[in-house]
Amino acid sequence: MNTKLTPQDLTDVDEREPRARRAAGSFQKVSRFKKIKRSEHAVLDETISHAGSGIVADEQAFTPTFSSSRHEREWILSYLGGFYNEQVITDVLARVRGGKEANVYCCQAFPSLGVDLLAAKIYRPRMLRNLRNDAMYREGRRVIDESGKGVQNDRELHAVRKGSSYGKELSHISWLGHEYQTLELLHKAGADVPRPYASGPNTILMEYMGEAFSPAPTLNEVRLPSRAEARRIYERLIHNVDILLSCNRIHGDLSAYNVLYWGGEFRIIDFPQAIDPQDNRNAFQILRRDLTRLCEYFERYGLVSRPDSLARHMWQQHGLESLWSVDNTDWDDKGI
Repeated sequence: MNTKLTPQDLTDVDEREPRARRAAGSFQKVSRFKKIKRSEHAVLDETISHAGSGIVADEQAFTPTFSSSRHEREWILSYLGGFYNEQVITDVLARVRGGKEANVYCCQAFPSLGVDLLAAKIYRPRMLRNLRNDAMYREGRRVIDESGKGVQNDRELHAVRKGSSYGKELSHISWLGHEYQTLELLHKAGADVPRPYASGPNTILMEYMGEAFSPAPTLNEVRLPSRAEARRIYERLIHNVDILLSCNRIHGDLSAYNVLYWGGEFRIIDFPQAIDPQDNRNAFQILRRDLTRLCEYFERYGLVSRPDSLARHMWQQHGLESLWSVDNTDWDDKGI
């Protein structure tokens, strides 16, 4: 298709001042002295045991600045020790994000990398992940091993299909490797995603956004300074969705909660569930949901968009209409 659709083609701007609104998603402060619950100790024990063959750094040499519980310290030494030994990082400064799926730490980078800080995303075991119905995202996706190569062994593929303990472990490894490969692909294509630097057992090291003890907030946590800035960010985000489609990728969980914003720049994060529209019959519905969530966020700045039309135009522009029909696209956001 020679004609490229621009965001302006499918966006109307309401010139009236948007209604008064309060900032959403403000941080809830939690006492730093709150004791770790016994159940959390069990969680960390499980996570540490999941490290398996991870290289543990010499605790006398690797003494992270970040002050944590004994259990979390073991976790950090297990998953980040190898990067310290390989001179990728020199220190762990702070935990900047925590959740059921992963923790993110701010690390001091080794000088040879040419950057000051790196983000270390350490996943929790699969049993603790909270992504709903991940089978929908796995459809058509090849299983990859720790080296990032496709699994060909029939026994291993059967274990994955059967859902045995070994199969779940292989699926977990594949899930994490898929995110790293997606980041590499999209960064090379010019998308606004964190630059990936390295990966290891259960861990991805990538570009850090923000200051050491003041990480970049997500879009839902900030109020953009003007409607003009909101339009600029919106248009750039839509351009990124287009870049993803050019790379045969759809984010799958795109919203203001997965976009970091700092100093006028942004990075789209969290790609483990990203899908290939060539292989996944749910692709159009997932694309439309991503665009709907973005458009709903920017409505607070007076940008009134038509995400259904935008999704259909993008689908056609990338020649995907011959793959999956979009005529029957009624779906329930709670079930996808």
